Amino acid sequence: MRFNALLFLVTPACIAAKRNAEPFQFITAVNRTQPIRLKGSPVCGEVSSQSFTEVNAGVKLNATKTIVAFGDSWTSNGSNGTIPFAPIVFPPNPSAGARQGNNFRARASNGYVWVEDLANTLGAKLIDYSVGGAVIDLSAWNTTNKGITFTSDNLLRTDFVAETALFLQQGHLLADLNPETTLYTVQFGISDWTQYSIGGGDWTLAANTFLRQLGILQANGAQNFLIHWVYFTENVTDTMQDVLHQGLQAARAQNGTNFATVNLANLFTAIRSSPEEWGYTNTTCLASQNFTDFGCDDPDRSIFYIPGHPSATTHEIINQYTMLTLAVGIPTVPYTVRVVRYTARTVQQMIRTRTV
Repeated sequence: MRFNALLFLVTPACIAAKRNAEPFQFITAVNRTQPIRLKGSPVCGEVSSQSFTEVNAGVKLNATKTIVAFGDSWTSNGSNGTIPFAPIVFPPNPSAGARQGNNFRARASNGYVWVEDLANTLGAKLIDYSVGGAVIDLSAWNTTNKGITFTSDNLLRTDFVAETALFLQQGHLLADLNPETTLYTVQFGISDWTQYSIGGGDWTLAANTFLRQLGILQANGAQNFLIHWVYFTENVTDTMQDVLHQGLQAARAQNGTNFATVNLANLFTAIRSSPEEWGYTNTTCLASQNFTDFGCDDPDRSIFYIPGHPSATTHEIINQYTMLTLAVGIPTVPYTVRVVRYTARTVQQMIRTRTV
């Protein structure tokens, strides 16, 4: 896979978590229990690594006053960047109270998504441009590169390119975007994998677009990035994430870009290996996002609320795991999550021989 690092002092590794740091003040609009407990910790890697890993290279969460989020349904709160705080409704329902209609997706969970939890934890303002079903670049996949395309629920599918463009149109009007206190979160790849699985496509184009969009954001003042790697392991997504890590690495060496990366595959591998230890009693609560009938009795103890989409309690676990990776006041936990990964060269060889 070839790519051009269009953007972006190399520090050793993920900063160790602080046992005695002051606890966060959780600012939330709802009162809910959290029966699930984080039972794993990140695998801290080297910023200089050629393979994607979990690192914090200069991001200071405790300085964050504004979060600008890009991504798909795992990050979307239904606001599409147009309102600073999407509503929430209890008891849980598939939309969690977010707006519907006019091509706005609702939350694909029964409560706050992880980036809302992060903003609540930090007391930061959230401007969320994430949209359900979004990919990195519509032109990268054979299912989406022929013009206007729709998701399975008949809504327009969008991409990182469009989300960035909308932000650049209006973002400066919605929040204080001081480069030192604004964190840009980016989470893509799940919908990209789905579209690739259906009809194939170009991962090199997707990787280059991802890096280009980061460069555009940086040219418009972005200084701090938080990147979530996908929650599963596939040859092509692993390789793309290697490419993205190298691009971020180059950016930091070139101009001091601060970035942190979180590998959700580590977290979800640990959850699935012993869900009961975390407090889970169910894998997926609802069979569909459209119906609450025949659902589980206790969605707060489900890993996913609807297929492939975390429950509100799992989103809070993602938030805690993210903060632990960035080492901002979360104590270390009993054992370390470890996942065996192929080397970059091995993955490249496997992709060349892969039959799709």
